[in-house]
Amino acid sequence: MGETPSNILPDYSRRLKKLRQELKKQDIDVFLITVPANRFYLSGFDGSAGFLMVGKYKAILVTDFRYLEQAEEQSSHLEIHPMKNHISETVAFLVNREGWSSLGFEGEHISYYNYKWLAERVKVPLIPLRQKVEKIRAIKESGELHLIKQAAGLTDKAFKIICSQVRPGIKEKDLAAELEHILKKSGGEKPAFQYIVASGPRSARPHGVASDKKLAEGEFVIFDFGVTVGGYASDMSRTLFVGKPAEKHLEIWKVVMEAQQAAINILRAGVNGAKVDAAARKVMGKKGWSENFGHGLGHGVGIEPHEAPLLSPKGKEKLVSGMVVTVEPGIYFKGWGGVRIEDMVLVTDDGCEVLTHSAREMIPF
Repeated sequence: MGETPSNILPDYSRRLKKLRQELKKQDIDVFLITVPANRFYLSGFDGSAGFLMVGKYKAILVTDFRYLEQAEEQSSHLEIHPMKNHISETVAFLVNREGWSSLGFEGEHISYYNYKWLAERVKVPLIPLRQKVEKIRAIKESGELHLIKQAAGLTDKAFKIICSQVRPGIKEKDLAAELEHILKKSGGEKPAFQYIVASGPRSARPHGVASDKKLAEGEFVIFDFGVTVGGYASDMSRTLFVGKPAEKHLEIWKVVMEAQQAAINILRAGVNGAKVDAAARKVMGKKGWSENFGHGLGHGVGIEPHEAPLLSPKGKEKLVSGMVVTVEPGIYFKGWGGVRIEDMVLVTDDGCEVLTHSAREMIPF
């Protein structure tokens, strides 16, 4: 085996530099990072305990005795500091040692309890910050895209295999368990989220996680699943049909397909998420089904399966080349069933590249 090409290695120096540029705008000496995904993005450390402090000239990764050796191995570009007391005491010690005069923190994620502890011990201004690392994470480096495409490829392979097991009488839970087994056996690390396998009336639940329900003739079955590779996720949905679909089933599936394609057709750098979402809703609105699409069109995918940016009526941010998002329109009828089709796409300057390639047809079984 040869060495990993340098162009797919994480560029931690670049990431830290971009974050420091943002901190400089608000004259913040150090930023306390407690969100695991943000910590991993800047450090490479994937242990379950620890936090990161990014100052103007120094970044310090703090973790406890269990993970010190792992931290030294994964985060050699950082200073590693052992945590022996409560997080607030360690933060206060480092702020004093380094002479930092202001402390930013992830205001959306620090609990009130931990904020009180910090306020009592850290004798410098505490400044809540929002989405500082998340906005940097939204635009993927070549190495991140390499891992995301690997994860998407495993998802495609697993779906092809699971299709052969769809039949009346099999439980949703058994299909979900088999999907997880296939993906792990193929090289995936872990499920990106709790798998959705929802059939019949349960397919009208956008987040209908797999249950003991058995598939039956004359039903939709929605699969929504993904896997992580190198810490990066995939996310894909497909809707199949058990038995022979009626005209209404085919009509709903066709409209969802058309809505997804309409969104993909206009998705490119410079367009905001709300406009892409509106393109899909316009197609559904022609049938009077806009109210049956009750969630956003999509979201970013990366270290987390749901991250910035948003494709929804609230998605005012303009898309940028290098972002990876899902496009997942759905139509749902309570008590009857629903259809959702979801693909991951890479935003480019002149359009987008679809990263998931499984058949979208509503294959009857």
